[in-house]
Amino acid sequence: MYLSIIKQALTYALMLAFFRNDMGFGGNNGFTDFTDILGFDLHEDRTRVVLFVATAVALALGYIASRALVESRAGRVIRAIRDAESRVRFLGYRVESYKLWVFVFSAILAGIAGALYVPQVGIINPSEFAPINSIEIVIWVAVGGRGTLFGAVIGALLVNYAKTYLTGAFPEVWLYALGTLFILVTVLLPRGLVGLLPARRRMPVFVEPAPLPAVEKAK
Repeated sequence: MYLSIIKQALTYALMLAFFRNDMGFGGNNGFTDFTDILGFDLHEDRTRVVLFVATAVALALGYIASRALVESRAGRVIRAIRDAESRVRFLGYRVESYKLWVFVFSAILAGIAGALYVPQVGIINPSEFAPINSIEIVIWVAVGGRGTLFGAVIGALLVNYAKTYLTGAFPEVWLYALGTLFILVTVLLPRGLVGLLPARRRMPVFVEPAPLPAVEKAK
């Protein structure tokens, strides 16, 4: 919780700094007029298709890497840290190292996503540092389903589609509609849309360890 608050504060500070024209980042406008990438015109349909395919491939690889991490021994330790950090520390694990590693891993995924995002929209400005973007990610996970990987993907697709529709149909109240969606999903569907699937198809959030045999208990 404290890390989240500190990150939001630092992000907001960076946003205010980048809004200054003397920082060399374009002020309010940011970086605009992206016309080509690696010599290819961004306005051509072929280039856009390649970027879209690259985004889909990056999403698939990111999902596979995250899935491998979750199912690995390190992933089990990370889940244990999430559920009982003090107990994991008392067992002798270096909790800070695991938390730092997964933080860097997520930062790499976010960096790749940003590199693919900018050429497709053609602009990047300091408003992308706004805390509302972090809140949107929380909404993605809440709508799709917490404790799963594919739930976040489903939530991202649905929420962004709803955002695109609401900004055109109800430009003055779209943000309130998005907040209402988050509240309704949290209250009525605590596990998100993934919670509607049969239990056997969902990845468990926490698995109780198997009981020790009587011999090991005696030892």
